[in-house]
Amino acid sequence: MIFGDSSKLATREFEIVHPVLREALLRLERTDLKALAPGKYEWDGDRVFLLIQELETAPKTDKKLESHERYVDIQYLIDGEEVIGYARRSSDHIVCQDELESKDFALYEDPAVEMDLLLKPGMFAVFFPADLHRPGVSGIVPGKIKKAVVKISCDLL
Repeated sequence: MIFGDSSKLATREFEIVHPVLREALLRLERTDLKALAPGKYEWDGDRVFLLIQELETAPKTDKKLESHERYVDIQYLIDGEEVIGYARRSSDHIVCQDELESKDFALYEDPAVEMDLLLKPGMFAVFFPADLHRPGVSGIVPGKIKKAVVKISCDLL
């Protein structure tokens, strides 16, 4: 998992990030994301694409941890405030819905240990296949958010 702020993308700390991830993050920064309507935007066919989502955040108890096998997620907040739960996948995690083969996602029961990431506009989190994540969680109160999710095929990394 990588957690950061887009205002720091030009700094030295992001020079070590894989070039495909770095380019996707820079492209997000160059794009007028606020002007994009919700939907799917192809950047490189099914290898790299962008999802624009508008949703209402919800309590953690209403959301499940998820993971993906074929794609890395870059979750980038455009507007609002979002908490994303994070846990490193282990054999202790119990799968409650396995759609990895058909839809590239699995859902998990609540783990014993989970860290919360607080995203504000311009902040992002990158989740790899071993990273369980619970997006769309509200902070103190639920609210509307707009976010971008870039899906990058693991074959590119």
